[in-house]
Amino acid sequence: MQTMVQPAIRPATSHDIDALRSVITRANEPLRGAVRDGPFDAYLVSAVDVAGRLRDGEVLVAEVDGRITGTITFFVDANDEGTPSRLPDNTAGIRATAVDPSAQGQGIGRALVDACIQRAVYAGATSIALHTAEFMVAAIALYERSGFRRAPRYDFRAGDFFVSDSGDDFDAIAYVRAIP
Repeated sequence: MQTMVQPAIRPATSHDIDALRSVITRANEPLRGAVRDGPFDAYLVSAVDVAGRLRDGEVLVAEVDGRITGTITFFVDANDEGTPSRLPDNTAGIRATAVDPSAQGQGIGRALVDACIQRAVYAGATSIALHTAEFMVAAIALYERSGFRRAPRYDFRAGDFFVSDSGDDFDAIAYVRAIP
């Protein structure tokens, strides 16, 4: 069993982009093959667009001993993510959760999700939502442990958001958590 750590969570800067892109790529690479390469590559192109999310949301960084080990993006308004699913007003959103494989299992993902939940509370949101995919089993387990529940009415076909010429597709499945 790995030791739990308490990462430092901070807002990302433009100086972090390359390190974050690397963490996101390494975190997602083990998922390659769960769906065809076309849709997976389209998803990954979007996931590593850290600069785009720095413009539209708040990208957070998890650091352990000065090393970037994870990231997540928080949106005060989940609809600012630009997905084809229209979420209710006053719903915050999270996207692009990634933890470096060498640091997984240490509570870093949970700390990142908790930081976003705290931001949603502070922003006065009534709920917080995200989209994932069925093949992202570890992420789904993390979200469910954090109080997120399936909300199928907000699902969409990933190809409607992640542009791929392959014609293949997968479902982007929605999870929502009420903010007490």
